[in-house]
Amino acid sequence: MLKDRGSWSYDWRIPLEDLERSHSPYGNGATVPSPNAVALERIHAPHNIRVDQIQKPRNWTVSSFYAYVVRITCCKVNRLIARQIYPKGESHTIAVADTLALLFTDSTLKYVVSVEAGNVALRFLFDHGKFARAQDLFGQLQELQKDTHSSTYNITLGAAAKQKDLHTFTYILKMMILHGVRPTVQTWLHLVRAVREDDVRMMIINKMNEKDLLVDPATTKEAVALLMPQLVIKHLDSGRNVQELLDALDKRHGPKWCSTPAAESLIDGVGVRHSTEEALLILERLYDRGYRPTQGMLLLLLRQCSWSKSHESAVELLWLFRTKYYIKPSRQVYDVLFKQAWKGRLYNSCRVLWIHACIHGHTSFDMQRMIKRSLCIARSTLPAGQSRSVIWEETAGKVITGHGRQNSTIRFQSLMSLWKPIQIGRQVRDRFLRAARSILDGDLAAVGQYRIQEPLDELLRKALQADRQWALGRALRDISIECKYNQLIDVDLMPNSRFKPEGHSIIGPSRQDDTAANSTGCCWMSDKMRSRPCICPNVKKEPCTIQNIDVKGQEAMTETISSSFV
Repeated sequence: MLKDRGSWSYDWRIPLEDLERSHSPYGNGATVPSPNAVALERIHAPHNIRVDQIQKPRNWTVSSFYAYVVRITCCKVNRLIARQIYPKGESHTIAVADTLALLFTDSTLKYVVSVEAGNVALRFLFDHGKFARAQDLFGQLQELQKDTHSSTYNITLGAAAKQKDLHTFTYILKMMILHGVRPTVQTWLHLVRAVREDDVRMMIINKMNEKDLLVDPATTKEAVALLMPQLVIKHLDSGRNVQELLDALDKRHGPKWCSTPAAESLIDGVGVRHSTEEALLILERLYDRGYRPTQGMLLLLLRQCSWSKSHESAVELLWLFRTKYYIKPSRQVYDVLFKQAWKGRLYNSCRVLWIHACIHGHTSFDMQRMIKRSLCIARSTLPAGQSRSVIWEETAGKVITGHGRQNSTIRFQSLMSLWKPIQIGRQVRDRFLRAARSILDGDLAAVGQYRIQEPLDELLRKALQADRQWALGRALRDISIECKYNQLIDVDLMPNSRFKPEGHSIIGPSRQDDTAANSTGCCWMSDKMRSRPCICPNVKKEPCTIQNIDVKGQEAMTETISSSFV
């Protein structure tokens, strides 16, 4: 934003002096939304649909405009579903950003644009890294001659502080004061976030305490959360225990200082410098004080188990958070657990995690990349004397994918029959890659179709026992895919009665660019997932087939690869 960068713009003393001169606890435009905005905060935003299918208001008013902005910015689309409802090259985030740009640049809607709607749009753009568009929107709000509140400036200052860009922070703060907008307590906290030095952070918090800016409990929680990483390192490295730190915080800020970021920083520091068991004891103390763990806390503890390569501790954490804290695994949790099992070369654990992730739609990009890379390794048999790492890389994807043994065995046989080591050609290689992609997309298209009776932690416990037995036997050394697959544990799947598919697919996403390259695919989506008519050419009610021609010129062989489970 600021063209000329000088040494003065990187000095934290300059914004601190500006805050001390112009700060008021009741600054201009303190975040007090209108009554209509308060009611509209409870708007139910649709999910898993395209942005252009969200219904627009019939009559544009200030309230309806704000409600529409909230709906499109709060609409969340699962990544697997986004591949089906958006063409290739488009994404949900870009579509929302384009829609916001059209709304705020429309001359017919400039009379219904409000500060609250602009703040919602700015938060969305900054949260998703669209800084150039956010800067344009900030300028458009000023051109519309809207009274710029301190909340609008604080959103922009928060984005600069998140990037540790003290140069931009200083420029925006000076522009804020020049336009007559007084900084608030949030402006002070954003300055703490923008500064990198821990001693300077502590000094700014002390100045806020001297000016009685930490009276509000919410402000106190934010300030303690910003200082918690430094406090934990300082106390633990000096040989003191965590209980002394908790007593000091209670004495200075009261018993209600704990927030989610502060608790995560505390548990992270204790787990890294001591052990996960001691971190769980601290979590129990915080839980008795009224703190409720979140998905982030579970993810943090699982990463500590991943670093220590403790698979049993990860399973116990899943059981604890499910039974006591009622927290279900998220996509990030599946990603951490799958990578840990993949590095440990645990066939059964990876298979259980892959099935659960596919059923619940929580497969990450890294999970799909690892599976696809293993599937695309062409050799169906390995020479003797190969290491375990080579055997794992070439067999893991073929063993883990597929749900239902009979159906998966057919897939493996059809996949291997495409590759002939005698003669390798580009056409055969392309067929092999397409067949591997169809197997992967067939698993990804299973989201919502089935239910799993047993929880994830119980299945993982059984899978770990099976993997330990494999390690003692010859299953890991055996390079035969069929032998490994026949010894896998069973995962009982129950059809989901609420799911009603329309059509069928082995390819997964329906994209206009892919129909010419693969004319045998057709898309299926449930009533909630469907957002546009099927564009695939194959709409017959019969299984999709792939025609494979043998390299030696033998007759054509038709192999049916169904995406449904057996």
